[in-house]
Amino acid sequence: MIKLASLGIGLALALAPIGQVQAASWSRLVGTAGQFVIDIPTPSFREQASDKASHRTFIEVDGGAIIDVYSGRNLKRLQPTTFIQELSHAPRIEDITYTAQGRSWFAISGHYVREGADPGNLIYYAKFVFSPDLTRFAAFEISYPTAEKRAMDPVVTHLEKSLRLTP
Repeated sequence: MIKLASLGIGLALALAPIGQVQAASWSRLVGTAGQFVIDIPTPSFREQASDKASHRTFIEVDGGAIIDVYSGRNLKRLQPTTFIQELSHAPRIEDITYTAQGRSWFAISGHYVREGADPGNLIYYAKFVFSPDLTRFAAFEISYPTAEKRAMDPVVTHLEKSLRLTP
């Protein structure tokens, strides 16, 4: 996980090949402490054990795909534009090639640098949603080889549409 301690957030992006996930194989996940709601493609992914209630990691059963879902505090009440600028300086972010945002959310995508992987060979996608006062957020991240982009597009879209920060 890439720690951005000054923001109190983490950006965990990992190598993630993934196969096509069928629409009927999604399950609703509610964060242990109720911080977020999101659909997870199951049984294609299995949860990795963690001691953090606010961070859940799912690893592809027959591959290396990883989905991280987490929540946290936006300690500085950063607006989405400023949040994106801070994330762009994370050591493993090679570039940001796509951004979309609203008043209380943003999404970014680009290329991720991972030890032992060819530069530019990993695509990541992350979406953050904020509370109305910008003090809390929920997010998901997923990454995968560029060769898997076509198969991953519908998975990313489903994850993106289902993510919610709970009151």
